[in-house]
Amino acid sequence: MQKKSNIRKNTTGFSRQIGLGVTLVTALIASGCTTYQPSYNPTVLRNKITVTESVERLELYAGTAGLHLSARDEKSVAAFLSQYASSGQGPLYISVPSSGAPNQGAVQAQSIVQDYLGRMGMAGRNMQTGHYKVRGNAVAPVIVSYRRLTTVPIDCSQGASLTHTSNNQPYGNFGCAQTANLAALIDNPMQLLAPYGLDNAYATRRMTVIDKYNAGEVTASDTAETQEVSASESGS
Repeated sequence: MQKKSNIRKNTTGFSRQIGLGVTLVTALIASGCTTYQPSYNPTVLRNKITVTESVERLELYAGTAGLHLSARDEKSVAAFLSQYASSGQGPLYISVPSSGAPNQGAVQAQSIVQDYLGRMGMAGRNMQTGHYKVRGNAVAPVIVSYRRLTTVPIDCSQGASLTHTSNNQPYGNFGCAQTANLAALIDNPMQLLAPYGLDNAYATRRMTVIDKYNAGEVTASDTAETQEVSASESGS
């Protein structure tokens, strides 16, 4: 009787193993029949930061008696030219009305801009003067302008469905807000187009390191004794 009981137990365990094997094979076959879905591109490719060129302009209105800037106007002119110094591309343009009410402001505006550029250390910057037409005797401003690179704002309002998770992939608009914030924080878009140039290497130090390397010596600089602090000294 005890021998028959052992045979039944072994048969039951063998049946469980067969059932487990059939389940694994079925799962493998089912997974092999699924449709391949490629992964989405990285966020930097799906939400690219676009750099474009924009024109910044400042209008200076002058009366018949000439151009007189208030304290507020002087701050605006200084801030405008300061931005040109940091991110302006190309020359500074001064557009003077070719017709209209005669006044001394057109001549004074150019002199004021040159004076501000001299104060900011940009006296040698290229400045071009031109004319534009106005109708009749209309009072027209002197337009100071320059070109600069800027990032295009990214619209993240059109989002994808957050419930579509069957493909186990992030939604199409994933990472858009992060990229948009980064684009808004970049002060100089030129950093996205080309890296900063490097200065020439210090030739004297380079030759010193090469000579020590050829001689099999340590190429690191000597450390002063005052820079060495032991754990016992710092603890006391």
